[in-house]
Amino acid sequence: MTDTNNINDKLNGFLLINKPESLSSYDCIRVIKKIIKNKLKIGHTGTLDNFATGLLIIAIGKATKQIDLFLNTDKEYIATGKLHELTDTLDNTGNIILNNNNNNNNITLDTLTDTIKNFTGKYLQTPPIYSALKYNGEPLYKLAREKKLTEQELNTIIKDKTRECEIYNIKLIDYNYPFFTIKAHVSKGTYIRSLVDDIAQKLNTHATCYKLTRTKIGNINIKDAINLDNLKNIQDIESKLINSNILLTKI
Repeated sequence: MTDTNNINDKLNGFLLINKPESLSSYDCIRVIKKIIKNKLKIGHTGTLDNFATGLLIIAIGKATKQIDLFLNTDKEYIATGKLHELTDTLDNTGNIILNNNNNNNNITLDTLTDTIKNFTGKYLQTPPIYSALKYNGEPLYKLAREKKLTEQELNTIIKDKTRECEIYNIKLIDYNYPFFTIKAHVSKGTYIRSLVDDIAQKLNTHATCYKLTRTKIGNINIKDAINLDNLKNIQDIESKLINSNILLTKI
């Protein structure tokens, strides 16, 4: 009982994880739980799509009570989109529903750069159908995968969930047709998959998000994150835990 109490006292704080591709955010929590082998509460401050990589903040113990403090935090991402292709999930894990890759490249670097810059500021964004947003208590991605609703019904629901988001800063950092890469600093609730396609729609086409990395949450940087593979035992976790009071000054 003493050992358990010692663990409970020591393991309170946040871990900054560099989430690998293909693992879900909850998969990362499972890895931590397996190492700790204790019934401590563990959660995260904001999910990342399975195909995405980057900064994931995991809360352990009493720190889980402070997760809500991160909900309004701005974030920064680097994303790569593929022009003239659209999938049902808006990312590279979905089924292709539009493919115009035989199109000649008539989108110049200057045109793409200017189009992306024009997204700076507030705009109304329609979230992806494949998202964790809920309808009658069920996540939309689940309703879509299980085909519980028709495509028309899903589109109607998702349009009703259109909301204002803000792009604080956005720029093109690479263009190698048909792929383009952006760096974007955005408000809470902004879907980068939707942003990538919204950019393409301004160019009278579509785009699918092929790569996505979260680089910042508030002023918390991915450079300070660790790989899951580096966590082998409780001592590793304890040594990387960040005190709540310290981390909360960066959001």
